[in-house]
This record gives sequence, C-alpha cells and structure tokens, in this order.
Amino acid sequence: MKKLIIGMISGLVLTSACSTEKSESSENFEFNLTQDTVVVDAGDGIINLQYGLSSPELSSDNKYLFHYNHNQAKFDKINLEQLKLEEPLQFEKEGPNGMGTYIGGYSLTSKDQILLWSYGLNAVFDQSGEKLKDFKLDQIAEEEINGSGSFPMRLIEHPQNSNTIFGLYVKWEDYEYFLLKFDLESETFERIALPETVKLNEFRMEIEVDGNPAGGFGPPPVATVADNKIIMTNSGFNEAYVYDLILDSLYLVSWNSTLTGNKNEAKLPKKVEMQEADEYRKQFYESINFMPISWDPISQQYIRLSSKSRFGEELDQYGNTKELDSEVFLTVLDKNLKIVKETKLESYTKQPPRHFFLDNTIWLYENIDDELGFVRIKLN
Repeated sequence: MKKLIIGMISGLVLTSACSTEKSESSENFEFNLTQDTVVVDAGDGIINLQYGLSSPELSSDNKYLFHYNHNQAKFDKINLEQLKLEEPLQFEKEGPNGMGTYIGGYSLTSKDQILLWSYGLNAVFDQSGEKLKDFKLDQIAEEEINGSGSFPMRLIEHPQNSNTIFGLYVKWEDYEYFLLKFDLESETFERIALPETVKLNEFRMEIEVDGNPAGGFGPPPVATVADNKIIMTNSGFNEAYVYDLILDSLYLVSWNSTLTGNKNEAKLPKKVEMQEADEYRKQFYESINFMPISWDPISQQYIRLSSKSRFGEELDQYGNTKELDSEVFLTVLDKNLKIVKETKLESYTKQPPRHFFLDNTIWLYENIDDELGFVRIKLN
C-alpha cells in the first residue's frame, strides 16, 4: 500500500508533514483542522478514474467505499481501513441479471445490496450481480413516470421497511421536482410536492446552437440519506428540504451563514448560445456554491462545504475556462441540522470534489498520478 502524507498549498501538492490549521468559526468556537493525503492501493487491479470518483457510497458498517465504473457494469469495493481495492464487483449488461450499459445512479440498502435506477430500470442486486427484485415502479406510477418524460434522480429504500421505496424525480418538460413514495406490497404510490424547488428555475439556462437545443445548465436538488432522513439540498440556496422517514413528514430548513451569504448571486439568461454559455457558467461558480450535505454516523454531525471559484484564461479539453483556485468554506451542523460552527479552509483552495464525512474526517477525492487518493481533513 502506498501512503503519502502531504499538505495542500495554493492548489499544488507538496510532499511534507501532516499540516494542522487552527481555525476560529463565526461563533468564536476554536478548533483544529488536521490535513493529510492518502492513496488507495489497487494491487493487481485498476481503479478507473476517467470520470473521477463516481457516486461514492459507504457500506452500512462504514468500512467499505463503493465506486461505479461508467459503462462497464462494474463496481469497485474499496477497504477504507486498509486503503486498498478489496475486489471488483462485475455485473452483467444484458440478460435476466442485466443492468444495462448506462445507469442513472445507485445506492446501497441497509443490507449492502445495490439499488440501481435509470430509464426503465429500478431494481436491487446483490454484490455478485444477481438481480434480487425488480420494483417495476414505472408500472406502479405509470401516469407519473412512464416513458422519458420523467427521470429518477435518486431511489431510497426505507431503513425500516424494504417494501417502501422513495424516489426523487424530475419532470423534464418544466423541471418540476417531486418525491414519490411507493408501497411495493399494495403496488400504490403517493406524490409529495416540493414547491420550494420551483425557484431553482431562476438559475436554469437553456443552451442552444443556432437556435436549436443543445443542453442546459442549472442546480438540481441532490438527495442525501442520513439519520433516517432524506435531505434535499441544491447549490444555489443555503437551505434543504428534509423528509423525516420515521415521522413521515416534510419540512424546509433555511440556514444563515455569516461567512458566505445564503444565495448564489449570478444572473443567468433563460436561453444562451453555446459560445456564450461558459461566461455565464463562470459567473455562477464565482458566486457561492453549496455542496450536498454529508453525515457522520460516528460523531453524529453533518458538514456542508461551499465555495467561490476564480478563473483564468486557459481552456480545458471541453472548451471551458479552467479554474485557478477557490475559496472553500466548512459548515458543521449538529444532529438537528443546527449550525455549530463555520470556517474558511485556508489550506484547501479548489472547488471541492465528491467527498464523504466519517469519524470526524472529510475525505475529498484526489486523482494522484491516475491513482485513487483522498485529501483528508480531520476536525479536532
């Protein structure tokens, strides 16, 4: 196993001792942030990082990280205690156990089974790739989600009742977001409206080429499952929809940050030609962007990272302006989603990638010479 202890200075990776940063939050609560970097040993295998760390999911005992390999019908199971690739989980694309070539996403159930979804796909598999159950949600809620008009952004198994499945969906016609609660036993469903997500259309920008549709830009809600709650955040507003799975209730939480502001201030047009889209995309990321919330079952705390980026003139392979650096902020929240402390991360200066929070430590994905690595920031 290879393990490096390094610090981050101005976005460059430098070999050094573990760094410690003393921070003072807006609540005058002083604490230390200790930072290092580790590399996962792939052994004789290969961890495909072409698309970065794809939808990282933790096992129920928090000992394993799962990483999806795009278009390969394969998952990597990574031992976090030993920092090594435990085993690749090869699935089938076709046949009775087929998961297809493309999936919309996946999550782990309480039994560490793999729940997959996409157009026409909503099923649970074991780790050997055997399909255990096809939920047939498209048939149960045919009038809501049949065909390509709606898409499942996340499927969630109720932690105490495997016959109850929740889905966060988007209706493409008007970018309406809503929850569906499925009862698999009775083959019925309930629609749960999310009216506050309508204001996300303020940041919805349709991209065109010579007047023809060519994609879009906007901050959709992202669902995180934690502590028997579905927590739906977005990058434009400092708030969250919370669905309490035990109480069967929905409510909105708004946070007030004294460091970052509470709303992205970019002004985006409703439609824009492709050659101008990058300039407005930059404006959005130059204002405050809020990351999805992360839960630590050990310390019983949440964290939320946010950032403001700065751009140069150089373009990336897709023709977008490259980021120079970012201001990154850390918000720590208690079990009841109340802000405990906030601080700026002085030694982490780029837009935060996919990450998770475990045992008071933030694990941020880092590609190190095409190997899977993590910058770890521990809250002391």
